Amino acid sequence: MEKRDYYEVLGVDKKATQSELKKAYRNLVKKYHPDSNKNDGAEEKFKEVQEAYEILSDESKRSAYDQYGHAGTAGFNPGAGGYSDFSGFDGNTPFDMGDIFSSFFGGGNQGFDFGFGNSGRRQAQGGADIRYRVRLKFDEAMEGGEYEIQVQRDETCEHCEGTGSEDGKVETCSVCHGSGQERQVRNTILGQIAVMGVCSKCKGTGKSIKNECKVCGGSGVNATSEKVKVKIPAGAYDGMILRFRGGGNAGNNGSAHGDLYVEIEVETSSKFERRGNDIYSDVDIPIYMAVLGGKVDVDTVAGNVVLKIPNGTQSGSIFRLKGKGAYILNGEGKRGDHYVRINIHVPGKLNRKEKELWEELSKV
Repeated sequence: MEKRDYYEVLGVDKKATQSELKKAYRNLVKKYHPDSNKNDGAEEKFKEVQEAYEILSDESKRSAYDQYGHAGTAGFNPGAGGYSDFSGFDGNTPFDMGDIFSSFFGGGNQGFDFGFGNSGRRQAQGGADIRYRVRLKFDEAMEGGEYEIQVQRDETCEHCEGTGSEDGKVETCSVCHGSGQERQVRNTILGQIAVMGVCSKCKGTGKSIKNECKVCGGSGVNATSEKVKVKIPAGAYDGMILRFRGGGNAGNNGSAHGDLYVEIEVETSSKFERRGNDIYSDVDIPIYMAVLGGKVDVDTVAGNVVLKIPNGTQSGSIFRLKGKGAYILNGEGKRGDHYVRINIHVPGKLNRKEKELWEELSKV
C-alpha cells in the first residue's frame, strides 16, 4: 500500500509548528489507541500516526522528507529510534528493560514495553488493564530514576490462592463443561437463532465452586492499594507510555493479570527546548566577546560546559556540543547533541567613558 503524506496523516499544514504537530499527534493517538478504539483499521491508523510524527517532529528527518518525500526518510528506519512521542516505536517491537518491577510482581519475566503491542486483545476473563500518569520536571525526565505511585488494583486473593474456593475444591462447570461458553437460543423476527455466549453459571470461567471463599466471595481477587516504585528511563519524554506487563488487575479465579500503563507527562523547561534526542538553548554574550572571542559557560542537561567563542562570531551562530543532549533510550548511555544559539548583547545604556571608547573605536 502506498504511504500517505505525513502532513495529511496528522491533518496539519506543511508549515505547522512543532507545537501544532504535537497537539495533532496527541489527539490522534487518543482517538486511535488500540485500548479505546476497537474499530477495524484503528490499529493501523495508530501506527501510521506514530510514524508520521516520528519523522515530522525531528527537524533533520522533516527536512529530508520535505525535499525528497518518503524516499528521503528511508534511511531513518521509522519505529526503531527509541521514541514514541518524538520518534516512536512501531508498537510491535517491545523495548524490554528487564525485571525492574520485581518488587511489585514478585519476579519473573515482567518488564515494560514502549508502545502498545497487542494489549487490547486479552484472553477471556483476564484482568483489566489499569492506567496512571506521572508528572515529571524536565530535569527529572532527563535523568530518570525510581518514582513512587499509589496503585489501586485487584490482586489474587491470598486466602484461597485465587481459586475462589474456601476448601480449594474447584469443579468443571456442569453447564458449559469447562468451555466458558453456553449455547443460547434467541427469538428473532426470522425465527429462533442459536448463538454462543458467556456461560450464565460460571460467567465464562469454565469452573464451578460450591464452597465460595469467605474473603473474596468466590471471585478469587481482592481490591488492594499499595505504593509501587516505577523506574523511569533516563531521557523519558512527554507523552511516553510505559507498559508493565502483568501489573494490572488480577483476573477472576486465577486467570491472567492485565497490564499497567504509566503515561509520562514532562513539564516544559524555561531554559531548554527538546527535539528528539537533541537539546537547544540560547546563550547571550557581550559584543566584545563576539568581536575578540572568548569563553562562555553553557548549561546543558549533561552538566556545565565551557564553550569557546571564536573571534568574529555573528549573532544567531549555532554551535554543537556533541553528546551533551538527552539520553538515547536503549542507547547504552549514549546521548544526543546540544545546540547553542548565540545572541549578542548590545548595551542599551552607556556611561560616559564607554561612550567615549565606542566613539573612538568608530574612528578607527
